[in-house]
Amino acid sequence: MHEFSIACEIFEQVLATAKAHGATEVKSITLQMGRLSHTNPEQVEFCFKAIAEDSIAENSDFLVEMLAPSLECKCGYEGTINEKKIRESDALKSELLAYVAAIECPICGGQARIVGGRELIIKSIEIETEEDQTTDSNNK
Repeated sequence: MHEFSIACEIFEQVLATAKAHGATEVKSITLQMGRLSHTNPEQVEFCFKAIAEDSIAENSDFLVEMLAPSLECKCGYEGTINEKKIRESDALKSELLAYVAAIECPICGGQARIVGGRELIIKSIEIETEEDQTTDSNNK
């Protein structure tokens, strides 16, 4: 289960960033995860929540934005794979095989190259600091 080691790395990065900015609480984390990253977002979230217990990230919202694979072709096309074609290919049981079968350029029909879709990026971390809490209590 490589999701646990991924969740550990995300947790370490989130805590380091939060502490560097004086956070008292991590409110939310948003990840961008490529569909070809071979990573289950629900398992990463479950592992993260388990690791984050008794930390400033314990109650944070964990959001995942899935990124479609992107292509590049010799004809100059740069864009995403036709995901409708992938959903229609029930004969292919493996998601990766379905994507490989779909790497046809939508412009020229030639063989395109997958250039994106394996990303796993911490897009944003929303934190609360002591200043935020002081400002909130003064405004009441």
